[in-house]
Amino acid sequence: MNAKKTSTNSRLRNSITKNILLIIATGFILLFLTLLLLNLYTHYNKSVDVPQVKGLQLKEAQVLLKSQGLKLVVVDSLYDKNAIPGAIIEQVPSANSRTKEGREVFLTIYATSAPELIIPGLVDYSYRQAEALLKSMGFEQIAIQEVPSEYKGLVKAVEYRGRALQPDEKVPSGAPLTLVVGSGIQPDSLNFDNEYIVSPEEVNRVRTEQRSESNSQKQKTIDESFF
Repeated sequence: MNAKKTSTNSRLRNSITKNILLIIATGFILLFLTLLLLNLYTHYNKSVDVPQVKGLQLKEAQVLLKSQGLKLVVVDSLYDKNAIPGAIIEQVPSANSRTKEGREVFLTIYATSAPELIIPGLVDYSYRQAEALLKSMGFEQIAIQEVPSEYKGLVKAVEYRGRALQPDEKVPSGAPLTLVVGSGIQPDSLNFDNEYIVSPEEVNRVRTEQRSESNSQKQKTIDESFF
């Protein structure tokens, strides 16, 4: 009886020991595979030189980076009317640094077109306030056009390419704008701005003088014919 119990306990201990050893071996195998896959994913000891792409166009930079096993990502763009559109301004990582193969190089480029800005409603602003506000937004080409109005110096409209803008309408940054400003002179509805208005008394006086001069000429003609 005791021999049977001893044999059973021995087999049980051997089974537990085998299971523990199997678990430990499985853990080591999983750890090894994890490290191997991580090594492959991160390209351990496989770094490359980052080429200089600053100043190049995107297509040129893409070819150059691809030859090094790198990718490009445009993260920002700036507008400069004097710059070449699409040219690369900055790169991260910087040129001649080393990075892992397959990594991304982040680029900032010059925008191909000006960003659009919202023009606020400026009607009834003084033209000096409106002009200062527009210049602070980057609009340097501002023309002033005066039109007849009751009040002088107030903005009647903001025009872009001959069209009056609506409040909060967008136009390209730096675009030429025209401020339509009141002159303070109202037009005469009868178009008498440049006419000389004569009083009735003056009309009668002129007519009387004309009659007198006509009678005098007639009298002179009769007198001369008599002789």
